[in-house]
Amino acid sequence: MKLIHTADCHLDSKLSRHFDEAKAAERKNELLSTFQNIVHYAVSNDVEAILIAGDLFDVRTISATARDAVISAVLNNPGITFFYLRGNHDAGAFLQNFRDRIHADLPGNLKLFEENWTSYPFVSKDGTEVIITGAEVNRDNNTMLEASLALDQAKCNIVMLHGQEVETKGKTDAEIIPIRAYRNRGIDYLALGHIHQPKIAQLDARGQYSYSGCPEGRGFDEIGPRGFNLLKIEDGRIDVSFVPFAQRIIYDIRVDVSDALTSDDAVKAIRSAFVNEGVLNKDLVKVRLDGETEMDVHFDTGYIAHLLNDEYYLVRVKDETRTKIDYNRFAADMSLKGEYVRMVKGAVDAGEVTESEAASMIALGVRLLSGEEKLS
Repeated sequence: MKLIHTADCHLDSKLSRHFDEAKAAERKNELLSTFQNIVHYAVSNDVEAILIAGDLFDVRTISATARDAVISAVLNNPGITFFYLRGNHDAGAFLQNFRDRIHADLPGNLKLFEENWTSYPFVSKDGTEVIITGAEVNRDNNTMLEASLALDQAKCNIVMLHGQEVETKGKTDAEIIPIRAYRNRGIDYLALGHIHQPKIAQLDARGQYSYSGCPEGRGFDEIGPRGFNLLKIEDGRIDVSFVPFAQRIIYDIRVDVSDALTSDDAVKAIRSAFVNEGVLNKDLVKVRLDGETEMDVHFDTGYIAHLLNDEYYLVRVKDETRTKIDYNRFAADMSLKGEYVRMVKGAVDAGEVTESEAASMIALGVRLLSGEEKLS
């Protein structure tokens, strides 16, 4: 038996935080097509069920495009059972829209969960059986769920929940998963949603727990490979593997530009770093310029990003370099720059500013006095 565990697709995300209008629209479509591609993968690889552990959608008012695509995925693939557990972003309106769209009750291959535990025995074509149990977590039912979970330990058990992983529960926590409460309860695999970073970890001596993560990164806080978990079940044993599947990967890369003297030198260093990291031209990258530079070196991040955005899908550049302070270089300099550097050094010696503050002051002051920067 093969199953897919996915979560946090966040279909219909606005994506306006990191993208302009055109790219936001494109990425929104890509989120939806990735969900459809996961279903196609299931069909092509004899996967018999897809576990959706919450936040299939991002907003309460769902577009007709997203609604119809998900409905079609379920209706057109009766050989795949969809276990849909709603998360904190999901709204019940989708299920009503589903009924209205087909003028009938929900199809048999769509299984839902409520605020109490619901269990579904699921038997594959080869006779393998697994029990899939889930509940929708909220502030009011958390304690009840922990106490009331009752599993047949002789069976292979998958449990689905959506919430924040914690070791122990606090007084005001909502939509949290106290991992300790689910240890030694007969769980073979705890399929979780809510955290967007993929994670597979040991739950106890018997089982594992996992966040499959979001199938597509939506911003620079969701870096690295994205995809879903593939579960292979045989003789009561669950083998879990992460399948990278995103159309684009998001990177956050530090590039040492200590030896660069110009913005074009920095671009060369960035291109080299991209090659080393395996960045493809379809990917998104946040670049952090790093290292120590001379006082009169200035990197134009807008210009650097402009050059790289001609080659890659989206690049953001942030200058986090530190200025190398060479006071001796200006010790005998009779120019205004020399006088300014000596004044800042005096402030450092007097304990009025730190070395870090002095570096920033000198870098800006040298550029102003050289006419490379203007006061606004």
